[in-house]
Formats: sequence, structure tokens, C-alpha cells
Amino acid sequence: MSLVWLFLAAAAIGAPFPDPQRFEIAPPGYSAQTILPSGASDPGPLAPGMLASIYGERLGPETACSGSADSLHRETPSPLRPNQTPIETQVFPKRLCDTEVQVGGIAAGLLYVQGRQINFKAPQELPVEGTTEVRVTYKGQSGPAVRMNLALTRNTESAQRLAGTIWSGLQRVKWETAYRQPARGSTSACTGVPPHPDLRGGLYGYAYYCSQRMPQVIAESLYYPAGGSRPAVLLRRTDFRLAGAYPEMSIEVERLLTQRLVRAYGPGTVPDRLFEIGAGWPNPGLSWLAGEITIFLHRNRNFVAPAGIREGVQLIAVRNEVLRERELKLEIEKAFGTTSMLAYVVIARDLKRDLGTWYLTPGSRPASEASRAKGERETRAALLALLGQAGAGDRGRRAAILVAADDLTVRLGSLLVARSVARGAETESEAPDANQVRRQLAAYGVRYTGIGHYSGDLEYDRSLLRRAWKEFPETPWGQRAYLEIQSLACSLPDSGCQGPNCFRAVIERGEKFLREYPETPVRKEQIYHLARAYETWWSLSQAEPADPTAEGARIDKASAERAREKAIDLYEELSRIAPESPEARAGQLILPRLKLRLGTGERAFFCFSD
Repeated sequence: MSLVWLFLAAAAIGAPFPDPQRFEIAPPGYSAQTILPSGASDPGPLAPGMLASIYGERLGPETACSGSADSLHRETPSPLRPNQTPIETQVFPKRLCDTEVQVGGIAAGLLYVQGRQINFKAPQELPVEGTTEVRVTYKGQSGPAVRMNLALTRNTESAQRLAGTIWSGLQRVKWETAYRQPARGSTSACTGVPPHPDLRGGLYGYAYYCSQRMPQVIAESLYYPAGGSRPAVLLRRTDFRLAGAYPEMSIEVERLLTQRLVRAYGPGTVPDRLFEIGAGWPNPGLSWLAGEITIFLHRNRNFVAPAGIREGVQLIAVRNEVLRERELKLEIEKAFGTTSMLAYVVIARDLKRDLGTWYLTPGSRPASEASRAKGERETRAALLALLGQAGAGDRGRRAAILVAADDLTVRLGSLLVARSVARGAETESEAPDANQVRRQLAAYGVRYTGIGHYSGDLEYDRSLLRRAWKEFPETPWGQRAYLEIQSLACSLPDSGCQGPNCFRAVIERGEKFLREYPETPVRKEQIYHLARAYETWWSLSQAEPADPTAEGARIDKASAERAREKAIDLYEELSRIAPESPEARAGQLILPRLKLRLGTGERAFFCFSD
């Protein structure tokens, strides 16, 4: 019966009005069994700074309230529990929607309050042993003072159960299973993962990601494209992590899993830095070779989605094929930098071979203003000497002189910028001799503009490189100049590209180049450029609608399919004509994705702004 009806009934019979204070709401209802550490499904001890939840009745209003952290202040972690997560040192309100929580007589920070649940943060002043009292007060009504244990870790049984769940999940993995979209109603949720253009192959090369919730553990399955005569997308990595990643629980679960792994596979080894999964400083963890898989176990505080570095303890099992592909990818990147005809060290070496002392070998970055000024004088003198020789010798040598002069002009543009550091920030300004150099080089048709926003150097339009190709197209150095111009298509003015879609111009000109110069010494490199341009054409057609790296693309499905087929043909041609080259090996890594009609993330010769 409501308070209003009681007042009306008293008035009808002439009775005195009842005292409103006698009709108080019932106090909050909860018990020690309904106070749980955050993310847990059973009770556990509290500790300084720990997040916990209280479940019960009449804990607060029916409409939930959320407490906002103080953006200007943080708590000092208790010295008894110094390794706390960032949220555990934030300052939250001590009273929220007429609700308070006292822990050991100290007001706790409140993150969330609702009639049936409170999320709170234990005070930093708590001890880490013995017991304490927890009491909830809502609108002046206090619930029971329930006694809770204090400790730095949750009970061992919980950690053993979690470690057992992860271990048994690992034993049940069906490696090399082909990917299939889960049936409706399945507990597993899968998504296709757009490839990142800078992270081709290796641990980042998965095509599908699936997540399944187990009791207090999340299992993640990652499916990778696999090559061979019949490419397929296969299960080659599985990650296990705790749903509630508490530092103490993570430490205990890591210890228990380490014991199991050592018993099964022997002493672990510290892995090389695998930044993709967080196996690096300060806690790289251990790894074990278990037949055709490698198992990594570590814990950290970072997080990226959908899979990668995770917070808390994580067990990651990976097929060795994925790790070998990762190593191959690193080898290929190194080979491109040391063996490709477009690698700077190779260009500098060959220019020195062909021009001798006329070509000034690149030096190290100046460490001081004096070394910058010295380098500027030496480079300017060498450049002017080269330009004075531009009309001497046969056509091949004259093309080499122009390519060398282009290189020195770029290097001089860097030396004509004076750099200084003040208050931790680097400032850039044109060197005192910059205008004098401009006047000297203008006589040779070389013009510097201002300091580049991204390069930090005086920029120029690579006119000498263009001359080498335009004036001496049949020579080896003229053709290397052409290929270098092609690789710079997105950064050079007057490149002939239609908006950002430079890959079309690269294809048109590259195919014409190979028809006119079938015996060119840069045939392999040109085929590789064409393969990447066609791959870009295909991959842009697979981009998500909101993908900023595909903005401005003009692609239709029919032409994209033809581009995919052409890219496959060109990569396979590289495998036939130069199977050990970095170009062919890079193509072999990407062929399974192309044959499976998966996006590759390639954006070569597509000029988007990142």
C-alpha cells in the first residue's frame, strides 16, 4: 500500500496522520558472495586499487549512473600493490546518485551505480592481508557490513581453473582447418579483416578473425591464406586470453601455464622481439617449439584490435609456416635495400663504378653546423663539376652524369637546410648560402623551391633525372632514370596521373616501355612495378567503403577482375625469369591472396594522402 493511500485512509476514519519517517525504503541487499573482483564469476579477495562489483537489490536508482574520472588528478598506487593498471589509479567520485560504498571505513571510488549492480574501486589505503568490511549506503539507508578477505591474488583455484581452460582449449585446436563462416546461432563470431598495406605477410597476414567466448577466457582463431596448387584459407594461429585481465590473476595464470608448458615441451626460450603480439620489452615471456607450432606466453598492458597485442596474460600458438613467412618477409625487405637496381646503395655503387672520382660518394648525416657547412661546400663543388661534364663522353656516360648530378642535387638540398634544437624541438631554416646556390644552379636549369613539409630539405623537381630518361632513353642509365621516375610518380609534379589513380599511367607507360625495350636491364624491376600496379587496381576494388586509403579510386568490378588475373600472370613470370630475386619472392608471398580473390592492401602508385 502506498504512502498516499495510508494518508487518505487515516483521514477517512479520523485517525492521526502517520509519521512519514516510519515508511523508509528497505536497505540495500547484498552479501559477501555477491561481491566479486571485476571480470570474475566467483567471489575473491580485495586489494588496494582493485576494481570490483557488488550485485544485489536496491543498490541505487533503476536508471544507471556512471562516474567520470578526474582528468586532472591521479592516485599514487599503494606500495603494497605498486603495479596497477591505469584505471586503478584514476580518481572517481565517492558519492554517485545517492550511493556510497565504504571499504574498511574508507569511501570507495564509484564507476557505475544501478539498482542491481555497483562497480567500485577499492581504496589505496587497504592492507593486503586479513579482512575488511564493505557496506553500501543508498539514500541514507545502509546495507549490512559484510566481511571480505584481503589479498594480492585471487584464490588459487580460480587461477588453476583458468589455466586449465586455456590448456584444454589449446589441445583441442584443429590446425589447418579451412575457414568456414560460422552457422547462425554459433558462439563464435568471425569477420573478414582488411589487410593493412604496410603489413603484408607474416603474423599480420591473416584474412579472417574469429572470437569465441569460453568460461572467463576468450579464444581467438586467425585464418591465413596458404599457397600451393590449390590455395586455401587455413587456421594457423590461435590466441587465448583472460576475459578479465587483472595483474595478479595474469601473473598467477602465467605461472601455472608456464609449469604445464615446461613439463610438456621443456625449458622455454626468450623469443626475438615479436612486436606484432607484444612479445617484447619489458616482458617478452617465453616460447616453446611444439612440433609444427610455436607457443608464446607473455603478459602486457597494451591493446590493439581485432587481434595483436592484448592486455594481461596471453597464450599464442602459431603454425611455423606463418613464422617462416615472417622471416622471409624480413629477408625480402633487406634484399630490396641491397640488391635491387633501384636500391640507393646499388645506384651509388654503380655510379662510382662508371664515373670514378667524378661521383662524390654519399657521406653520413652532419652532426654539427660546421660539418653541414663543410658537406655543403664539397657537394656543391662536386655537383658543379659534374654539370660541367654533362656534354662530355658517349651517350651512356652522359646519362650516368645526369643521374649522378640528380643525386647530388637532392643531397645538396638537404645540406642547404640549417637545423637547430631549442627546448627539445628541431627548427629548420635555409642555410646562408642557399640563394647563392640557387643562382649558380639556375644556369643549368636546376631550381630549388622551399623546404619540403615532409622531407625537411630544399626540394627540386628532379629535372636532371627527367633529362637522363628523355635525352638518353636507350641507355642503361636512362632506363634506370625512367624506372626511378616511375617509382616517384606520386611525389613528382606533372606525372601525368589522373587524380590519385597513378597506377593506370604506370601500367600504360610500363607496358609501352617493355614493348620498345624488351632487352632492358631493368626488365625484372619493370615487371614488378606492373604487377604491383595491377595488384593495386584489384585491391582497391576490395576496399571497404569508408577506407581512407581508397578515397578517389575509380574502379569497376569487371576491370578489377582482369587486373587480378594480370597481376597473377606477372608475379608468376617473375618466378620463372628470376626465381631468387626479391621481386619474385615478394610476389610468391602475395599470390595466394590474389588467387583466393582476397584484398591485399596494396596501394602502390595510388596517391592517397595518409
